[in-house]
Parts: sequence; C-alpha cells; structure tokens
Amino acid sequence: MAEIAFAAVMAGASMLSTRAQGKRQKRASDRAMKRQDQAQAVARSAAASERLAQAAESKRLRKRKPDTAAILAKAQSKRMAGETFLTGSQGRGMMGNTRYLG
Repeated sequence: MAEIAFAAVMAGASMLSTRAQGKRQKRASDRAMKRQDQAQAVARSAAASERLAQAAESKRLRKRKPDTAAILAKAQSKRMAGETFLTGSQGRGMMGNTRYLG
C-alpha cells in the first residue's frame, strides 16, 4: 500500500514539475515573441524613415534646375572650335578613319 501511495506522490510531483516547466517555456516564448515584435517595429520604422529620406532626396533632385548658362557656354566654345555633334574635336566625322569606311 505504501508503494502505491509513493507512486501517487511521485506522479503528482512529476505533474507539478511538468506544469512548472510548461509555464517556464510559455513565459520564455512570450518574452521571445515580445522581443521579435519590438524588433519588427524598429525595422518598420527604419524602413519608413528610409523611404521618406529617399522621397525627399528625389524631390530635391527633381526641383534642381540645370545650369543652362554653363551648358550653352560650353556648346558655344565647342562650336567656335569647329566641333559639332557629328564631328569630333578634330573636325572629322565620328567614323573618320575606321577600317569599315576606309
């Protein structure tokens, strides 16, 4: 009879131990889930911040006006030197002395 009582006590202790271990695992799992949620929130925030920065940069670049005076001055100096789009700086055609054209 004492053996049965001892077995019952051991079974009860085993159940309590298993239950306590289950609670520990659940707490650990909950903590891990909370950390993961926090990490995802930080990642979402960083991605949103990056998107905003990229949008601001592209807007700034779209607003930037080309320096037309410098472009026209460069084109003028090239024309004065005899260079056109079809001729290089030497005054010859771009295909000048290739083996295909002689």
